Amino acid sequence: MLNLKGYTIKAIRPLLLVLTALAVSSVLQAQEKEKITVWSYYESPPFVTSLVGKSGLSFDFVEMLNLFEDNEQYEFILKIIPRKRLDSYLSHNNKGIVLWVNPLFFNDTKKVRYSWTQPILIDKQSFISRVSDPFIYKDATSLMTKGFILGGIRGHIYSGIQKEIDAGLIIRNDVNQEKQNIGMLLTNRVDTFLIPYSTMKYYEKQMKLKEIIYYSPKPLNTYTRGILV
Repeated sequence: MLNLKGYTIKAIRPLLLVLTALAVSSVLQAQEKEKITVWSYYESPPFVTSLVGKSGLSFDFVEMLNLFEDNEQYEFILKIIPRKRLDSYLSHNNKGIVLWVNPLFFNDTKKVRYSWTQPILIDKQSFISRVSDPFIYKDATSLMTKGFILGGIRGHIYSGIQKEIDAGLIIRNDVNQEKQNIGMLLTNRVDTFLIPYSTMKYYEKQMKLKEIIYYSPKPLNTYTRGILV
């Protein structure tokens, strides 16, 4: 079942009611639940700790929704997919919900393109560097030193510095998964990389990195995570 150490979950019962109210309605077959696709593009901890074992926060959360006593109409089905594929689905108006996201991530700060639940988690986008060569973020210009390389995740938009990245003022090297950037940092192939604080704390403990990595005191941004419908 759900293990939420270190997180604040608000109003689980109202959340389920919001999800079911916002989900596209259809005529239900007798004694058959309507299937609701639940997407997430996060394959890293704490959201996914094992794809094969179907463990992690995303799996636990969907399991909780399906077992919730008030849920008699819907069956929620989790699908872990790449961000680019999700963007394609949304652009074609495929029906579903997306876990652990923020309007900032989808250029929808005014919440007019999609429907959104209330925030569920609080997280931040952290800059990680080596203790031996610490990086302190102040603003976009901090990343514009000649030869400086920022590690990112392919397909992700980094609000606050994306314009400078697109203009070529910040050199960004992308990988497919967060854990790959840890290896890039430790082998001096990037100077710093961006990663959700929640994910990095998991890897820090698992890989015994406490005395090796450095968190910039100022993150790129702090944000809430909710659900896009």
